[in-house]
Amino acid sequence: MSGATTKRPGNDSLGPDLEGRLGAFTLSDLLQMIGYTHKTGTLTLIQGWNTRTITFERGRITYVAAGSRLPTLIELLVRAGRLSGRELEQLQAEHPDEESLLTHLLERGRIVPEDIERCREQQLEVAIYTLFLWRNCRFTFRAGECLYEDGIPVSVDSLQLVLEGTRRVDEWIQFSPVIPSVSVIFRRRKVERPIPPELDTIYQQVDGQRDVATIAREVGWTQFETARALYRLYRLGLVEAVPPNRVKIIELFTLAVESIYLKLVLFDYPRVALEFEQQLNRFAQQHGLRVRMASGRVIKTDRETPLSSTELIDLYKLFIAIQNNKFHKLFDPVVANGLMEGLYRHADPELQQMLRMYEFYEIEGLFPRRPTKASTSSSG
Repeated sequence: MSGATTKRPGNDSLGPDLEGRLGAFTLSDLLQMIGYTHKTGTLTLIQGWNTRTITFERGRITYVAAGSRLPTLIELLVRAGRLSGRELEQLQAEHPDEESLLTHLLERGRIVPEDIERCREQQLEVAIYTLFLWRNCRFTFRAGECLYEDGIPVSVDSLQLVLEGTRRVDEWIQFSPVIPSVSVIFRRRKVERPIPPELDTIYQQVDGQRDVATIAREVGWTQFETARALYRLYRLGLVEAVPPNRVKIIELFTLAVESIYLKLVLFDYPRVALEFEQQLNRFAQQHGLRVRMASGRVIKTDRETPLSSTELIDLYKLFIAIQNNKFHKLFDPVVANGLMEGLYRHADPELQQMLRMYEFYEIEGLFPRRPTKASTSSSG
């Protein structure tokens, strides 16, 4: 069973019970209103092709899903180096679901509760806290209709989530002139000054190549914590922001989408390849990109697009993440992983590093299918 939906009684063609656009309402307003009225249902947020669904049960947030695949706790443990990909493969047969595997790892002393708490915080950041930064976002709420598919469960108190999300927005506004995106790269400055002990972990990761998001993954911190530390290092004059290489970013995206198209054709999925091409062109048009694709080749790039390098990265990452999520549902792991395998294996070291950094290529491969929450269906 891949997921479950509890539908409200009545006609499925009924429209949403609440809809609008963030601006007149903030996300905090919406979450608090649903919480205070103890509503059960699903809030859908749509910002371009970026989507998120938040499920409530009697006013409590219980589940979050996205158009792109949200990381599981096991995936985050692997990324943090607490568990190897090979070890995970060996344990999957005996412990096929996430809860069983986590219990086993705790009992064997392979991880400690603090490791899980750290990963849960990273999950919440990706799934919920980033939503407080969304602008020009449409929303709908359907009462009595709960979605539990392709997402992650949430157990943190909803009011706590709202307070923490609001606090982070205030700090991000302070960071934004220096760190407008987690795709910003930092390098060390040649100054002789002691490093504050609490910032040394992040300072040691600054190399002029890795961005905020990559450094966060390397040290197991949240992106917010990492950005705050880098901002403090910047204010101390110890590091400086480096604009990403625009030419390399465009080259990377061009190679990635052409590789995916070619592999889909070679795997005998020409219709999916055509749909991929059409979706790229539609995505580009709707998000102000100039890149266009025809017959599997990129015929126009974003060299002259009036968007910053970090804005390009964020949009490229979003498109690839949405497509990868779809491919993981459509195909078996051999096909899904193979769409970028050839490009990664034959790319130069710099492009390989960028493919990993921007998560175009999942070096660890697919992770266990996340467990879903069972529910019952009622009819009127």
